[in-house]
Amino acid sequence: YFSKDDIQSQLAAKYDLLVNISPETFQYAIIDSVLHECKTLVEFEIPPLTTTSDLIKAVENLPESHRQFRFAFNKVKIAFNSSNYTFIPESLYLEADQQDYGKYLDLNNDSELLVNTISSADIKNVISIDSHLKTALENIFQKPRIYNQTVPFLEGVQKSLEREDELVFFIDVQPKHFQIAFFKDFRLEFYNTFEYANADEFNYFLLSVIQSLEIQLKHTRVIISGKISSSDEIYKRIEKYFDSIRFIDSEHLVKYSEKFKEVLPHTFSTLFNLDLCE
Repeated sequence: YFSKDDIQSQLAAKYDLLVNISPETFQYAIIDSVLHECKTLVEFEIPPLTTTSDLIKAVENLPESHRQFRFAFNKVKIAFNSSNYTFIPESLYLEADQQDYGKYLDLNNDSELLVNTISSADIKNVISIDSHLKTALENIFQKPRIYNQTVPFLEGVQKSLEREDELVFFIDVQPKHFQIAFFKDFRLEFYNTFEYANADEFNYFLLSVIQSLEIQLKHTRVIISGKISSSDEIYKRIEKYFDSIRFIDSEHLVKYSEKFKEVLPHTFSTLFNLDLCE
């Protein structure tokens, strides 16, 4: 989308590299860690992938990867899409039991466990990652911190809550999946991710969540991020149920140029939310 400056390797230590890998796209941003300003924003479409090996090859073959990705950035944070995770309340989590938590996941001989903290919800997120993918990311990038999509999403939406937001749905829409979180009085009450093929399937899952949580539609606000605009069929399905709908504002996370505003900042919300992850 744009690059404000040519990032030189000797200046990389003042920048953060944020990377978001989904089944459909590969996004990255280079952020001035002092000014909190976006210097570079890039998105590649990823061809249909069937195996983890395909994903690794796609990332390794990105046109700019071998020039900038190996720079010694201040921080490198990567989010990858995965539904193979579990939440453990931080008050109950014991590091000595980490391998036992893996029993809740679909593991194989190539699996490794990552543990991330979702500070805003007092949750430990235990994630299974393919060891080959983890090794590839560590070879491509300098000392990356790796998360799955739940961590930046939940950390970011918590920052978007306002005092009048007693009941709020956050929905992050991607071409083949969406994340949804429900907050009541600033506390996370529900989170899940769903795969969908069309607007009807999206509507089915959304309505199921509304009914199971007994949502008060007229008193609940909806804040949307991701690959969606107000003219999309998905948006129209959300509009069927809720009166108060808006797109998430990314400007409290990072400064960006007028050129960037033309490409709908809410599209890159998960990418920029990585800056909030520790």
